Amino acid sequence: MQNPDTDDYKKLTRIMRYLRGTSGLGLTLKADNLARISWWVDASFAVHPNMRSHTGVVLTLGGGALYSSSTKQKLNTRSSTKPKLVGVNDAFPQVLWTRQFLNGQGYGH
Repeated sequence: MQNPDTDDYKKLTRIMRYLRGTSGLGLTLKADNLARISWWVDASFAVHPNMRSHTGVVLTLGGGALYSSSTKQKLNTRSSTKPKLVGVNDAFPQVLWTRQFLNGQGYGH
């Protein structure tokens, strides 16, 4: 963040309190449904100083995120819809690789 304000500091303080209060909780990752790969891809429009958008990607095979990515997009777009298309395009090689890997392990349809 280039210029955090008091509201940002309050949010940070709240997150830190939550993390301190829940440090004893475990993180559970499980792949309880290998036949169902779930991907989520979203993008935020023009959030960087050079007007580039940002993409977030998450993969689950049941419960818990097994893969996640957060990246700045490599090109500028003109509307708030196009970054979502760019995000899907950027995530698609990983989606295909995961599908092929699971098929190679015998978990395909």
